Amino acid sequence: MRKKPLVCIEEHSKGRVVSFFVNCRGPERAAWDLLREWAVTNLSDHTARRYIGCAPKGHHPKGEGHQSNEDIGSHEYLAQMFLFDDEGKNDTFLGADVCDAPKGLFLVGDVVMNEFNDDGSIDIGASMQRSYGVMSECLKDMDGYEFELKERPYFEEHIFTNEWFSGTDELAGFKLWLPIKKVSNYHVS
Repeated sequence: MRKKPLVCIEEHSKGRVVSFFVNCRGPERAAWDLLREWAVTNLSDHTARRYIGCAPKGHHPKGEGHQSNEDIGSHEYLAQMFLFDDEGKNDTFLGADVCDAPKGLFLVGDVVMNEFNDDGSIDIGASMQRSYGVMSECLKDMDGYEFELKERPYFEEHIFTNEWFSGTDELAGFKLWLPIKKVSNYHVS
């Protein structure tokens, strides 16, 4: 298993997604379950699609930090799937709401699942925090960019196994999409 995430910059400008919004306790599972059911029912190529999720107001709306073994509280969550070309030309696609995909520059990096809870299970939140730290250091080394986290939310790209779509397996992995912007890298001495 890698100890550091692979990191790249991606720019998105014209994409469209189907979107499933929930606001409840444990919203991540609820939103992904809705999207999974829709994808399996409506698409023959659901395993070849790209999926992202976002808590628009944060996973901890009151600003609390992640705690190991924490109870997943109530908050908003969006689960989204990128559409191909003509699929996104209308407000709905196969019964699902369509909207614009996230736009702008993103620092995209793997989430290395190497943080664990006391019971030995993977602590996804702590693993995401650790990968975020590595990505932050990478951004500092890439002169000319800075985070834009106060203006735009970050996204989680979910990488699913074939078995996840049948409900018998977990995720294959995550990637973080951290919003960034290009800034002047001209320095006066």
